[in-house]
Amino acid sequence: MIVKTIIFLVEVRRFQSREIATSAVFTALVYITTSISMPMPSPLGVWHMGNLISFLSAILCGPVIGAFVCGIGAGLFDAWNPLWGSRFIIYLPATLVIRGSMGYLVGKIAYRKENQNLAIPIALIAGHIWKNVGYFLYDYFLYGAAAFLDLTSLTVKSLFEIVLTFLIVKAVRRVLGRNYIV
Repeated sequence: MIVKTIIFLVEVRRFQSREIATSAVFTALVYITTSISMPMPSPLGVWHMGNLISFLSAILCGPVIGAFVCGIGAGLFDAWNPLWGSRFIIYLPATLVIRGSMGYLVGKIAYRKENQNLAIPIALIAGHIWKNVGYFLYDYFLYGAAAFLDLTSLTVKSLFEIVLTFLIVKAVRRVLGRNYIV
């Protein structure tokens, strides 16, 4: 299903070299910033800064690149990471779907909209709600009622990430001198 979706996207839209390079760099950054993480007891997973780069890519590059970067970058972490090997491989299918669609959602809401001061927070809140509910349902399927612990943890982390991502987007745009990368 995912392979068919990627083939469809490639057939529908020809990507420029700049978009491919930007996607590769952001995907690597998501993997690296997710790998630099603080482990939490199961089912709490890990706390990391990969979401900041995921959201940044979707806001600065749009929904298609955001979906690719969020899904593949975080998926690489779940498949293999330098600290824990394949400990989180069980989350790979959920990560590809939840994070990929999260990147698309955030990019669709925030990319090239008129009122960025309103669109970005709405996109970040919607993306975090989507991610938290998706992982809660997946955790509930895996662990049962223990998934409620994860929901509490994700909510606290999300509030921190929303504020920090908004500030980082503003700073990056100021440094770049423009609102979007591609």
